[in-house]
Amino acid sequence: MKESKNKCKYFLSIDNGLSVGKIALVDLDGNIIGISSFKNELINDGCFSELDMELLYNKTANVIKELIKNTGVNPSNIISVGNSGHGGGIYLLDNCGKPVRNAISSMDCRAEELISEWFKKGIDCYTKTYTHLWSGQIIPILYWLKENETTSFEKISMILFCKDWIKFKLTEKYSTDYTDASNGGVINLLTKNYDNSLYELYDIGEIYDKLPRIYRSEDVFGFISSKAAEETGLLEGIPVVSGIVDFVACMLGSGIYNSNAYSVVSGTWSINSAVKSELTLSPEIMGTVIFPDNKRFLAMDTSPTSAVNLEWFLSEILEKIGLKMNRKQIYKRIDEEIKKINISQANLLYFPFIYRSKLVDKMRGVFFGFDASDDIYDFIYSIYEGVVFAHLMHINNLRKGGVDCKKVVISGGAANSHLWCQIFADILNMEVITTSTKEVGILGLAIIQAVGMGIYKDLKEAIKNMVKVKCVYNPDRAKAEIYSKRFKEYERIISLVEK
Repeated sequence: MKESKNKCKYFLSIDNGLSVGKIALVDLDGNIIGISSFKNELINDGCFSELDMELLYNKTANVIKELIKNTGVNPSNIISVGNSGHGGGIYLLDNCGKPVRNAISSMDCRAEELISEWFKKGIDCYTKTYTHLWSGQIIPILYWLKENETTSFEKISMILFCKDWIKFKLTEKYSTDYTDASNGGVINLLTKNYDNSLYELYDIGEIYDKLPRIYRSEDVFGFISSKAAEETGLLEGIPVVSGIVDFVACMLGSGIYNSNAYSVVSGTWSINSAVKSELTLSPEIMGTVIFPDNKRFLAMDTSPTSAVNLEWFLSEILEKIGLKMNRKQIYKRIDEEIKKINISQANLLYFPFIYRSKLVDKMRGVFFGFDASDDIYDFIYSIYEGVVFAHLMHINNLRKGGVDCKKVVISGGAANSHLWCQIFADILNMEVITTSTKEVGILGLAIIQAVGMGIYKDLKEAIKNMVKVKCVYNPDRAKAEIYSKRFKEYERIISLVEK
């Protein structure tokens, strides 16, 4: 077995998500031949959300070494390393390349009041960034640090995103790519470059010289250093490509290249996006990101309102009261039981706003309309439904901004449940597609590496050869009509709270 594997060539793909880090070996056809993961240890304190940067790298390095050992792959057969990471947040280094402080994650809300103050004063960079400011972005976080952690702010020598911190540890070179930079709101999308007028607008002009060079996602920008080789088990000198922000990796791994389908990622964040050929100012849409071909764009609308709600319910309620079943058993039992629910008689609605969301201002997480006839599965079913309703709200925002697609490719936690995928199809009233790999982010990153290493001439060819459709879910028109009425009630209740 080992001898056979050693005759092949592989990409090492590193996906540092906000909740979970994953490292995989992927062959040149897009097949994952080995994958390992680890949980991140988020440090949450009120509205603060942080990560220990060194701990994150150490976990990543250890899992790379374990993966190579467990698969029996000869490191000389790894032809490239690629990184993706959670979008937003900030990773700060001093002039010695050491962390200034903990990383601040995209879930952090410390800068929310600042954004509200800027909005009231009419201070807005949307016409340059095509992205509405949100509290997990670089500009508001840096201004907050300047005002509240002066010592930390003055130590800053380099500003990175998550994947770029890991890449720096692997190569000892600073870099980012266009997807992360545009999602982070630090470049002018008209020029596709840094723009000091953006930073001066928010009184942080001194950061201009502390931003890394921007590469295309597939560019080889560096090589595994001798130190990183010792720490990871990789060989010194393996090429490292610039990489990609995680939700764009999911889009590519889902097979989306053209503007005919929405990419829906159901994880911690509800990420809803689609390809568009031109920049348009659409206040309804949260943001626009440069597509990896560097010619087109992704319109996206997003908030932390997706499958994280089910994870919260299971870990914070069911498991804390002594539920002993493993997750696979739990998911199977849930799907079996909620299939029995007659949705035409359901009254219970769930509003998935356990974290701050752009969809609402005053509304928070709520179970609404239950009575003594409802059991635990009615509550879980309402979570499934409420999460999809939130995705529909985001997709409707995209439609208002002129981004209208006819089908959906779904990835993330919900894509692992046939039942949940069918609920997506019925509520969205569109064809819903899943692909053959559960790890679409890993596959998307491998696609970028395949182009960067010259295996395929461009993204379109790589996607055609590496992505395979698994299932297609068509909407049940009768159920779609019922869900349409329930969604109107869902929106009506939100509007009452928001008054």
